[in-house]
Amino acid sequence: MNIKRSLGFSVLLWVFIFVIWSIIIFVPGLKDKMMYQYIVYWVLMIPLVIVLTKWYYKQESISIKKALKLGVFALIVGAILDMIITIPLYIVPQIAGTYMEGLQHFYSQWEMWVGFAWLLILMAYSAWEFDRTYTKRESTKVEEKTGEDV
Repeated sequence: MNIKRSLGFSVLLWVFIFVIWSIIIFVPGLKDKMMYQYIVYWVLMIPLVIVLTKWYYKQESISIKKALKLGVFALIVGAILDMIITIPLYIVPQIAGTYMEGLQHFYSQWEMWVGFAWLLILMAYSAWEFDRTYTKRESTKVEEKTGEDV
């Protein structure tokens, strides 16, 4: 895993998620409906994660294991960025509490953990689908004899 490229991917993913979430929470029909906000967010994550994961792996071989490693790395980078930016600048003022209360509030939401798992699932799916679609398979002896794909 190229650390510099992985860091760039992780920061880009976090920025896109931050922007998407910032838009979702102010959409008039969703403003006070947290569950609907999360549903819209989870749906919008599908194309975002798939496109970014495929972009990342255009320059190197892909596997589900590599995608999951990248996903865990992205979650760690995202958590660090959330602790530096989201929690002190958004969560703490919203709950009118301390940093530790904001941290607890932010990470105690089950919807957040579903989003983390969803990210890993989407990255694994992207790797599986991308590998299945674009990786040349080694020909088998049967293919060589018949000249057909098996």
